[in-house]
Amino acid sequence: MTSFRAPFVWTPRQPIAEDWLTASRDLPARDDGKNRWFLFRTEVELDAVPAAAPTDITVDGRYILYVNGEEQGRGPVRCSPLAQRYDSHDIAPALRQGRNIVAVLIHTYGVDTAFYEGVRGLWRPVFGDGGLWVEGPVVDTRRQWRCTQTFAWAREVEQANHSLGFIEALDANLLPVGWTTPDFDDTGWDVARPLLAGGGGPESLYQGMTIRPFPILLPRGIPSLREIPVHAQNIRWVRGQRPRPDLPLHLRLYDEPLVPAPQDVAHRLEDLLRDEAASTVIRTIDGTDTAFTIDFGRIFSGHPCFEIEAKGGEVIEIACAERLPGEWTGPVDPDARIERRPYIGTDAHLCRYTARPGMQRFRRFEWCAIRYMHIVVRNAPAGVVIRRLGAIETHYPVEERGRFSCSDPVLTRLWAAGAYTLRQCMHDAWEDCPSREQRQWLGDVTVENLAAHAAFGSSASALTAKYLLQASESQRPDGLTQMFAPGDHGHNARLIPDWTLQWILCAADYWQLSGDLATIAQIWPSIRKALGWFERIAGPNGLVVDMPYWHFMDWAGLGRDHQALPLNAQLAGAFGAAATIACALEDRRAARIYAKRARTIANRLDADHWDERRGVWVDMVDPAGTQIGRTSQHGVAALALWGDAAPDRIARAFDWATDPERETVTPAPPVVPVGTPLDEEHGVVVANTFYSHFVNEALAKHGRGGTALHNIRRRYTPMIEAGSTTLWEAVTPWASLCHGFSASPTHFLSRHLLGVAPARPGFARARVMPDLFDLDFAAGVVPAGPGEISVDLRRRAAGFDAVIRAGSVPFDVVAPPGFALQSRRDRDGAAHVDFIRLKLSRGGNR
Repeated sequence: MTSFRAPFVWTPRQPIAEDWLTASRDLPARDDGKNRWFLFRTEVELDAVPAAAPTDITVDGRYILYVNGEEQGRGPVRCSPLAQRYDSHDIAPALRQGRNIVAVLIHTYGVDTAFYEGVRGLWRPVFGDGGLWVEGPVVDTRRQWRCTQTFAWAREVEQANHSLGFIEALDANLLPVGWTTPDFDDTGWDVARPLLAGGGGPESLYQGMTIRPFPILLPRGIPSLREIPVHAQNIRWVRGQRPRPDLPLHLRLYDEPLVPAPQDVAHRLEDLLRDEAASTVIRTIDGTDTAFTIDFGRIFSGHPCFEIEAKGGEVIEIACAERLPGEWTGPVDPDARIERRPYIGTDAHLCRYTARPGMQRFRRFEWCAIRYMHIVVRNAPAGVVIRRLGAIETHYPVEERGRFSCSDPVLTRLWAAGAYTLRQCMHDAWEDCPSREQRQWLGDVTVENLAAHAAFGSSASALTAKYLLQASESQRPDGLTQMFAPGDHGHNARLIPDWTLQWILCAADYWQLSGDLATIAQIWPSIRKALGWFERIAGPNGLVVDMPYWHFMDWAGLGRDHQALPLNAQLAGAFGAAATIACALEDRRAARIYAKRARTIANRLDADHWDERRGVWVDMVDPAGTQIGRTSQHGVAALALWGDAAPDRIARAFDWATDPERETVTPAPPVVPVGTPLDEEHGVVVANTFYSHFVNEALAKHGRGGTALHNIRRRYTPMIEAGSTTLWEAVTPWASLCHGFSASPTHFLSRHLLGVAPARPGFARARVMPDLFDLDFAAGVVPAGPGEISVDLRRRAAGFDAVIRAGSVPFDVVAPPGFALQSRRDRDGAAHVDFIRLKLSRGGNR
């Protein structure tokens, strides 16, 4: 059986089901084992080294590619197995004339994780997990490959937590020395076999149907990740650690007691704080291992790594964490150590390495969130020499195109913290956070996409395009998407329908920012199918009542029962976004239908939920049409943002929702475990960091940007003044300390203070509507398509002045609410604009 495409190959020791027809039926799932590691090699003879050798590769799992002992790349990017992505590497620089070895380390998980999704049914009952595919002019999987399963990595270990991969425990003594190099003898290894079954021609069983894995292969769609070596900034403590070998690996480092460090067990430890090679020596004594904790001074995503000289048999264990106990809630004990926090998933981000004799390097296979490292050295009575110890920082390769500064130093630092937080949540997908889950949650990206454009411009667009496509690929037959994708969503185990709506809202934002209509056209059928799900479950008035599955919206106690205002207003927003997309795609019939549905839903909500006595929209209306008293910033903002209510109602509702005397931070476990129960007659539920984005967008839309800026200060100033360089998942530090959807202020300050927005998709034309609010000055740069727009604002007695430079980007200047454009003078390649303050009316933003 031949094919235009190279086959996937795998170990012959894993059986291919002979009765493939029976194997493909509804039988118990095949189990070939979890947490397996394999080594693959092939030989390539070259008469001359080519100028280029583009090589495509993917695996079922994750891999590291080597050529003649040199690492070439890692992958693949996370993806659905039904739309498998492959990476492309130019391996020419590592090739040589004569004999070459291409080698691949492959990790098969056997379980779904945040970054790996196995196939259900299809070819899996026939072949099981695993597979290697290589295609290129120099090497491919048509040729002979040799392979072996390695047991250098312990298999019987726990996963790091509920969503991440397995704890890495590598014994270098069990890994064949030099297996990636030409000098290694692999003749004892098995010959890999193609993963093919069936066939036989048109007159054979089922007309010769052939089974092959991963029939759809797509390019990765994003550039390779950036990698930067980093070292720690200080050493917090050195202690002895009493070994408890009876404890399992995932508990041992955390639970073993610390004791005073014996004399002379750590020599020249401070060398590890420098870039150059160190001469640190760590030794152990009978009954006491040596432990120390180092601090990198900031949270980042990276691979722990080290280089050592060892006698052989020494053990190094490393645990990583983004916090120490008490760090954000009180004084930190000088002896504070990293702890497990299984309640919110920061369980066991650790690895173990057992040394072989000689010089050697180790790099953790998967990255994690790092601020602190707790290192334990065991079995080193003669001492182990540590030449380097640190991490390889890694993230998506964005360009630092945006800038912002102003007269309020907290806001200046906040903009930068948002941009920095985003980088730690950008890898082969958008992620919620680098510490706990590393999942691509659909709703999170709505905010991340906007904030990233403010900071990085179009250099982040490919990552969002990949997200939009992968959310579409996760769509169920009924139209809902998975709540995060790809990964361990469990194929319908849990669903967040409002996250499907966020995906649609994000698609419209992406189109406006990027002008990339091709990606939007690709997902348009899925958007229509998704909206069809909401249409099918809608009640007689076109509104959703008692929405099934997880009705999330935000980590806050907003109303979710019966006819819920926040959800249905967001549905109106999604229909409106779809109408905009339909117009761009010239689908005029769909545009008319969706625009009408958006208006119908918003008008019905305005009528049903308005409480005239209190001057606010309530969150819930029961089946009898009776209003339930609970109100939230979410509901008010959603209808103000996506509806068309009368201005006086919007003004009254905002007065209610932003009254500090009414604002109530409610419990929302597990992320917000404590709070104040809402007084439903007088209080209003406060939006947490995620939905604060939409609250502030609604306020800015209706001329209350100053109130939005005040909200931002109240929520984020405590983080910044506490010294955090990343933005937390919630206003309290209980959960993730580095969360992408909390970066909304970076977007707000660029969009609503500097005032730069696309007037036409892709910034074919820009709109500049700056507003200084209560600041004395502000300046910055906002990416605008391939160009950029710089804005410099200065306070004066009657208003403020603006100097705007846009290069080749055409733009219009608009006065913000409460101001008039007094004059505009274009000179020296800049627009010099004077804004004069108008007399304020009730409900203004000053």
